Amino acid sequence: MDSGEWKNVFAKIQRKGVLFDGNVLEENFEDVVNKAFDRDMGFGYISDNGVKPKSRVILQGKNPFINSHTELLNSILGNHLPYSQVYHLAWGAGGVSGGRTYCILRHYLNIPGLSEEELDSIKIATCSLENMERMEGENINEENYSVTVSEEVIAQERKQSATFSENGKNVERKPLKKTSTQRLLEQMNQIIRPIADATGDGLASGQVVLTVHKASTLEKQGLLGKPDPYVLLKYGTQTEKSATVHNNYDPIWHFTACFDIEEQSTNEITMEVFDEDFVGKDDFLGKAIIDIHDIFESNDFVNKWIPLENCKTGEVLVSAKFIPLQRISRAVGHISLTVQKGKKIEKKNMMKKADPYVVIKLGKDQHKSETVNNTANPTWNYDFAFDIMEASPRQITFEVFDDDIGNDRPIGNVTLDTDTIMEKQKLDNLWTRLENCKSGEILISADFTPAPAMEDNEQINNTTTNYEIEVIDEQFEENKVQNISMAEKNLVHKNQPDGNHHAVEFIDPVYCDDEYVIVEKNDNNWFMVVSSNPNLPINVNLVPFKQ
Repeated sequence: MDSGEWKNVFAKIQRKGVLFDGNVLEENFEDVVNKAFDRDMGFGYISDNGVKPKSRVILQGKNPFINSHTELLNSILGNHLPYSQVYHLAWGAGGVSGGRTYCILRHYLNIPGLSEEELDSIKIATCSLENMERMEGENINEENYSVTVSEEVIAQERKQSATFSENGKNVERKPLKKTSTQRLLEQMNQIIRPIADATGDGLASGQVVLTVHKASTLEKQGLLGKPDPYVLLKYGTQTEKSATVHNNYDPIWHFTACFDIEEQSTNEITMEVFDEDFVGKDDFLGKAIIDIHDIFESNDFVNKWIPLENCKTGEVLVSAKFIPLQRISRAVGHISLTVQKGKKIEKKNMMKKADPYVVIKLGKDQHKSETVNNTANPTWNYDFAFDIMEASPRQITFEVFDDDIGNDRPIGNVTLDTDTIMEKQKLDNLWTRLENCKSGEILISADFTPAPAMEDNEQINNTTTNYEIEVIDEQFEENKVQNISMAEKNLVHKNQPDGNHHAVEFIDPVYCDDEYVIVEKNDNNWFMVVSSNPNLPINVNLVPFKQ
């Protein structure tokens, strides 16, 4: 295929409305040998050049767009603001830049919320090694613009003051309100830094939400009767204990615990199962170790069977997720549910039909319906609701019990994924089969209402919401433009003999979906998604970058 045919393939993929991934790349470019896609890194390429390139995400380091030390944009970007990380792709030793190459880049934009005009504003800022070296040779960096980059200035910035270059003199000025550029950069740092921290040996600060659903085929310890198992979870000095399920080799707990994770803390959660004894020491039934890095790196750590160790038999079903510190308190939305009725509910008592009721749990938040006596087909019409937070467990649990004297007998249970409800927005009259019983179904309806978007004056403390960037201190922005040195102007003139060549080029993407853009590489090495619109909504759902 020639270059035009490749672009037609990208257009065809976009018309289908599928998200670009490794499978899409393989299916549509099966005959192209030199291609790669790393979802964790959010970066890929396809090339008919025979040499494998070196590709990386610039979390910290020299690049033509952003000074990673001062966190200031290079003024040569003009009014364009970043909506992605900085990506770098270059040919290895002996590599040549010939042939066609397209780069696949992850962006942070909420594409469905953009108008046609806003979509048209999306560009890829690109820069070649030659132009990068020319910029350095002309000293075209932050020193020539509005801020003198020095250790003294950086220290002053930390104290919310700065030294500005006016007429060749350093002038101390009082702290200013943050500009739109600075605020956007800080938002990007909030997105990247918790993730970048966790790619090293240490852990990022945040919270792990762990749900132990149930166990299977636990080991028999005593000579008489079945075990009365419970779960003990330990992380550092934090300990959580489940309720005890009596007389059962296959207990169902649906027990949720939250652990606060600090940087450089241990990366293991210990899970131990015990048989509760009324007299003497509780019998040990097995243990398992859960690595927090596995939770962090997984997009789908849901309903994982983990075998128990130091015992003959037994495994435990768990779900977990990691929430960065900045997102723990973020409201996601509101789920309203109705459990209407059940049918063919199993009869546990040989003498009569069940007296069923339903307990609905989301973590430690739970609701209980009324009991309907002596029926296998109860009608509850029970309405309730849950506030869904970023740190909420992913599964809503429905457990049906037989109301009885003493301990109520569990009849069956089922879980409903909150992600499914949020994706579909509405579930009407869904018959769901109960598990861990011979028969029984319950009829459920659900509605999801998203949380309102964050207002401009609210504190920005999360990474998956819509941001409105407030333009503050217009006078400073005007002065900043006026203070751009003549060296930058000279560079632009030197680099555009034909009137259209710049040190940094802004290229239209050939493909754009809800997560990725694709751009032709040409002779460029650095890439960043940008827009001249400072108010585009950011909708980030990142996975960890690989260093």
